[in-house]
Amino acid sequence: MRSKDYRQEHLEKVIRLSLHQPCRWSAPFKSATELASHLKRLGKTFEAIQLSQGRLSGRFSYANFDSITILEISSNQCLLLNGDRGPDCMSFCLESSGVADEHKTHTLPVPKYSINGFKSNLRESHFQLTANTTTYFAITSANKINTILDLHNAEALKEQFLNCNSAQITPSKHNKLKILLEEAISDSTTDHFTRQQTGNTIIKHFLDFFASTKEIDCYPFELTQRQLLVKDFIQLGFNRGSEKLNLDSISKQLYCSRRTLIQGTKDAFEMGPMELMKIIRLEQVNWMLRSEEARSKATLRNVTDIAQHFNFYSRGHFARAYQNLFEESPSQTLQENGT
Repeated sequence: MRSKDYRQEHLEKVIRLSLHQPCRWSAPFKSATELASHLKRLGKTFEAIQLSQGRLSGRFSYANFDSITILEISSNQCLLLNGDRGPDCMSFCLESSGVADEHKTHTLPVPKYSINGFKSNLRESHFQLTANTTTYFAITSANKINTILDLHNAEALKEQFLNCNSAQITPSKHNKLKILLEEAISDSTTDHFTRQQTGNTIIKHFLDFFASTKEIDCYPFELTQRQLLVKDFIQLGFNRGSEKLNLDSISKQLYCSRRTLIQGTKDAFEMGPMELMKIIRLEQVNWMLRSEEARSKATLRNVTDIAQHFNFYSRGHFARAYQNLFEESPSQTLQENGT
């Protein structure tokens, strides 16, 4: 009875990404930054990078169930999303197949058939998505989860959410959660009470799975300085991509040695920091070529202007690098996006 009363009292206090968001919406994306723009529409700020080579084709879907929000991201390319979850945010991440070999959280490979990203006191967000996969994110309020656990005297589970960020479950349980999230994201019901009930059911399933200690292995996690360094490096690349930066100046701005920075990016991405910086700048060029609004805001009109704005001064080198990553020429991207 007490739990029922709590749900009624908490009705207007649960997390909402935006009070003005519809129950559900879905949109394609053809660049990593376009995916980031969809997330920004929900109040989440991320830097996004395409890591694998080829034309990107993806879809982003969103469904709001009042107490929990479900996101679905499908992509044919390997993507990296880097940002902050924000206050009072807790998420449960599930890759649909359970065996994606390039999925990572904070540069660490995720276990097979696992739930990830649920550490309740973690503000930073850094995850990599494998090409040709679909990933679900169930986002809710950390305070809401803690209140539920307090009501049920589940101190051990509360402690587990504080100390761990990944949990391996059985393939059958993984499949049940996948089906639950698939059905939720496809649910076209607009009735408010029904959607509340669906949200409460999803939260209950996740908590029940974690409570089954015999069929789940949780992995302790604490952010290291090197993981934070990689996150800060990517953020710096997007914030200062138009500036002339070299390894020494970047190391100085990040308060680290050249060696530490090189080792950090090589461990995470199997490439040095300047190669990763080039990919970040190519991503920024790609978005500028796709977005007439971005070009207008930066007062840039053509491929040469945009390339030089992001410090690509050799036309041949730039064109080859862009073609190798996106499998189309810069002028082709520009022409296909309304110019």
